[in-house]
Amino acid sequence: MVKEGHYVESIVSGGSITYGNTSNAQDLSKFDVFVVDEPNILFTSAEKTAILNFVKNGGGLFMIANHNGSDRNNDGRDSAAIWNDLMTNNSVKSNPFGLTVELVNFSQTTTNILSDATNTILNGAQGPVTKLKFSAGSSIKLTPTANAAVKGMIWKTGLAKTSTSGVMCASSTFSMEE
Repeated sequence: MVKEGHYVESIVSGGSITYGNTSNAQDLSKFDVFVVDEPNILFTSAEKTAILNFVKNGGGLFMIANHNGSDRNNDGRDSAAIWNDLMTNNSVKSNPFGLTVELVNFSQTTTNILSDATNTILNGAQGPVTKLKFSAGSSIKLTPTANAAVKGMIWKTGLAKTSTSGVMCASSTFSMEE
């Protein structure tokens, strides 16, 4: 991201995830996208509210999960469970993105990619995505009834591009629809 000219910061250990807190120099309201790579500790209630309100108000959330059983600090929760907890156990909206992380562990390289030349995630500055490799990863289950905007983009090899499970990459927007 830095090489592409974007400003990037990391929240230091013990830092606060807030939204709308002017006393926090790293408040999410000061950023466009929040990237979270394999969280290892449950988000607090306040952090969940901050993250979801950030996205609800136009911010981007890039979620990266590891495979089921990847609990690095032995607290009983891995990134898949932590993301699912954010989706189902928050004070803002249950399943606001229409997705959950499937509790699996698989490795493969797939070319099972949605054909959409206008999709900016699949067709970026480096050209179109042609394959995706997972080395011990989790897939995503889509729930369009929770959010009609959820969209699969890359699936495990052999699955139909209409499948709502086995998704390796998906996108969504925040939905307040019930």
